[in-house]
Amino acid sequence: MAPTATTTVTPSPRIGDYSGPEVWAYHAYWMGEAWRLYDLAAFRRILFFDLIAGPDGSLPERHGWPSKWEDLRRRAAEARVPVDPVVSVIGKPAFSAIFASREARARLVAEIAAVAAESGGVHLDVEIFEPVRFEEVQAFRAFIGSLRSALDAPPRKVLTAFVATSSGLYGAEELRHLDAVVVQGYDVHWREAPTAGPVASLDADSAAAWRPAAEALARQGVPPARIVFSTPLYGYEWPTVSADARAATRGPGATITYAPLPPSLLPDLRVNALARSAEHGLRREAGSRSPWYAFNDGSGWRQGWFDDAASLAPRLDFVRDGGYRGVALFVLGYDGGTLLEAIQARFREGSSPAAASSPPAAR
Repeated sequence: MAPTATTTVTPSPRIGDYSGPEVWAYHAYWMGEAWRLYDLAAFRRILFFDLIAGPDGSLPERHGWPSKWEDLRRRAAEARVPVDPVVSVIGKPAFSAIFASREARARLVAEIAAVAAESGGVHLDVEIFEPVRFEEVQAFRAFIGSLRSALDAPPRKVLTAFVATSSGLYGAEELRHLDAVVVQGYDVHWREAPTAGPVASLDADSAAAWRPAAEALARQGVPPARIVFSTPLYGYEWPTVSADARAATRGPGATITYAPLPPSLLPDLRVNALARSAEHGLRREAGSRSPWYAFNDGSGWRQGWFDDAASLAPRLDFVRDGGYRGVALFVLGYDGGTLLEAIQARFREGSSPAAASSPPAAR
């Protein structure tokens, strides 16, 4: 177990009634002190990414949580902003090992409950991209029920989760156990996509597009006020066959940040959208309003697609006008602190929905 932190954290037993769209943010361990770029009071919730579950249900890799993150937690507490650790189950091997074993599942429940008891809440991130056995899915769903029961022990702890609606992992009952759902809202075009294009979109033939994702959750009984849309502060630059918009790709894309970041933070991620579009010219797709650029590096064409304030606007309007809980920025700092003000301003525009649904108590 990691050393117990000394920061006093007041547990938040409920997400709270809906009072207008919120901004959440994922602070990734590799971003170090990038959180200092922001007024933490601008966020409703910060999700520390991440603590990784091992195949036996333990949490062997915690990336310094909580002892190395005392200053972040202290500053957030002063701003009255909860910081919830993210517990990640990454890949099919880990998922299958945990959820094929009663002992591993029980251990993971106990480990997460211990982490949440200290922080007041926890966020679950399960990332699998291959089919898993039906029995493992059923075991995962039973695990969610057990975890909710463990977190209900006084004082009650908050449970949120990242949910890809295409995964089929969460049924309606499991979604009701969550205080809020952070739905996958990115990778409409992903790193290995056959064509270049917007990373995020309001309307597209993709389970990751915001409107289809919201409709899928609504069919499972999740009200708008419990839905948060994950929002990428990164993009992709793909090798493509031509300079035409959404051209076929010649290989996997490379991740790009929105703004330039110090090499000390991201030594292997030096390409940023602002510099590339300034050098090669900013283009904008009419329908999605997504910004992109194209250039030929001598070996062929390359296209970079990303989000900016203009492309975010229709999706932020959708969140605000639909009474959705808000957005969760991933990864905090990839914008160099430049997009938060535009997001807040967009949320302030117009009037709040007259009858937004308040999140029911999780069971």
